[in-house]
Amino acid sequence: MEMRCSTQCNTIYNACANLPSIVPNIETLSISSVSEVVNIPIVPVKFLHLKYLSISLEGNGAFSPDYDYFSLVSLLDACPVLETFNLFVSQDRMKHDSVLGDPSSRLRQMPEYRHDNIKNVRIIGFCSAKSMVELACHILENATSLECLTLDTIRAFSIDRHIHKTGECGHIGRHMIREARKALLAVKRYIVGIVPSTVKLNVLQPCKLCHALAA
Repeated sequence: MEMRCSTQCNTIYNACANLPSIVPNIETLSISSVSEVVNIPIVPVKFLHLKYLSISLEGNGAFSPDYDYFSLVSLLDACPVLETFNLFVSQDRMKHDSVLGDPSSRLRQMPEYRHDNIKNVRIIGFCSAKSMVELACHILENATSLECLTLDTIRAFSIDRHIHKTGECGHIGRHMIREARKALLAVKRYIVGIVPSTVKLNVLQPCKLCHALAA
């Protein structure tokens, strides 16, 4: 099942609130949202059969800095048999608070939420936003069956390097190339050290062309 709305906001929030009771046996779900102004609360009804979940956040410029990526933990908790989770974030600027801004700031944790069946996670457009780093750390620490985590610091919707296997990022602005460098630093500082030995971590960085453009 696919949900996409280019004129209304809170598509993800509305899906969490309504879909479990409307289509209780759904196994695959893809949601695209252009604006989320309400974070995901505790989901009252679970997606008991959902195995594949893909979420696309497509901001016009920068995705709302008020949106808490970490709130997606509540959605993952509502999918007890989920095996694959993909998060795509497309934006031209990153306006969230960076995890690198205050080194003394502690990352939030939710150890009460365990995800026993998630095996594969991809975050495309991974950035240094504190709430996104918290989400990635939570998955590593609480997805007990996790096999692979992919963090792609460049979102590439125009020329998808994952589909065409070109290794190139497409047209990416200098701002997001610099942000990708910050994301790589965040991965090194907060994520690499907590990766379990049973998990493969893939970190994709800007291509050579991007490095040349940002120089």
